[in-house]
Amino acid sequence: MNISFARVRWRRVIGASFAVVASSFLILIVIVTIYAFVLAFQARGAPNQTAIQHFAASVSPKLMRWIEAVMTFGFALKVARKAEEARIVSGVIVGILAGLLSAAITLAFGGRMGLHNSLFLLFVAALGWFGGFLGQKTVDAKHRNDAH
Repeated sequence: MNISFARVRWRRVIGASFAVVASSFLILIVIVTIYAFVLAFQARGAPNQTAIQHFAASVSPKLMRWIEAVMTFGFALKVARKAEEARIVSGVIVGILAGLLSAAITLAFGGRMGLHNSLFLLFVAALGWFGGFLGQKTVDAKHRNDAH
């Protein structure tokens, strides 16, 4: 297997990595906002800010990892499908960069880089590989069907 980093579309890969983190935050914000609207309708007025903060603080750390994992897979798959060459490598790089950005944000907000975060980084890189692998397979299958 010849790995050529020169054939990676770096702008697309880096953009997808940042999009993973940004879209994860946006999805989380939407979830908390929906919860606030539900509280506002129940109260028929201003929602309880303490309840919203408690919900955000309890749900965000748990849900953020899962959202980032799903987004990493999705963006790696998309990047791999659009790449002309080096599809699997592009997916792996999306996973690694998304994991590193997530770790950097965790560290920036006072978190620690322990075993859990290290394993998550490896998990996200593996999801990037899997997205690149599936992207490669779907493009290969499409080319085979077009040839027949």
